[in-house]
Amino acid sequence: MRGYAAKNALRLHTPGHKGSLCDIDVTELSDGSFPADEIASVQKTAAELYGAKHCVLLCCGSSQGVKSAIYHAACNGIADVNSHRSVFDGFKLSAKKCVTVRRRGVRPITVEDIKGALTSDIGAVVVTSPTYYGYCADIDGIARFCRSNGLLFIVDGAHGAHFGANKHLPPSFAGDCDICNLSAHKTLDALTQSAMLFSNLPDAEHKKLVEVTELMGTTSPSYLLYASLEHAIRSLKRTGGAYEALFDPISEVKRRYGFEENDDFTRLVLDCRKLCKDSSELNAALMRNGVASELDDGERLVFIFTAADTPQSVQRFDCALGRALKEII
Repeated sequence: MRGYAAKNALRLHTPGHKGSLCDIDVTELSDGSFPADEIASVQKTAAELYGAKHCVLLCCGSSQGVKSAIYHAACNGIADVNSHRSVFDGFKLSAKKCVTVRRRGVRPITVEDIKGALTSDIGAVVVTSPTYYGYCADIDGIARFCRSNGLLFIVDGAHGAHFGANKHLPPSFAGDCDICNLSAHKTLDALTQSAMLFSNLPDAEHKKLVEVTELMGTTSPSYLLYASLEHAIRSLKRTGGAYEALFDPISEVKRRYGFEENDDFTRLVLDCRKLCKDSSELNAALMRNGVASELDDGERLVFIFTAADTPQSVQRFDCALGRALKEII
């Protein structure tokens, strides 16, 4: 892409901005200079890195991957009631039944939840892990249960793309299920809408899955997003030190303010009820002090640190949170 931009060619092709917005935002070129083997190479690297058999790069977000997995399954399934809307969209598109389990909350479903909902017409299980609040499901246990009962095991792992990058983080789960998706843009160094779909299906079945991802995606993929995925995947191997530097400072902040003890140390969840604070008031006070949260669900505030952050980021958050709490006494 950079090579093409450097040629300063007269662009008589799409996109319409002709490079004025971004000189490397280009589409497939008629001279064949966008080789498909580059994308295949990145997908192979990603699959090896995450311990899966196959990988498909996505530029329509994890929603594309989730819907593709469920549509490919083409059967009734069990899912967490707290699942992302793309899970329910997938079942709508496939015209199959979705049985929801568990009450509203922050933790994922369990093997016992699945056993309690299982009937003879169920063919798949969809698990969200980690949850938005940084809690992980028993992937190994659920995988064993699914295998023994002939169920396709799908993991919506949108918030776990960074797993396995450091000893303080949970291990990658991409090799432990039949299909899973990861939102690279949520926790990796990638542009918004960048995602990956992994599978451990037989080659013929994976080929069918790829066909579904094309059905669910766009015919005008953004090579900017693909390039950012390549960057994120190749950079992930070098992020261990960044997470190591964040672990102690984040642990101290979590201890001082009573953040929830979840499975992902980079996902800070503050239950404002325990502090006797209104979440929206605290969130507004934090913004006044220069900190933007990921989520305010009316009870909890969620904050995400990644390898793009530094110990100084944690210190800045610590100071801002202290000031915000004093402001709304």
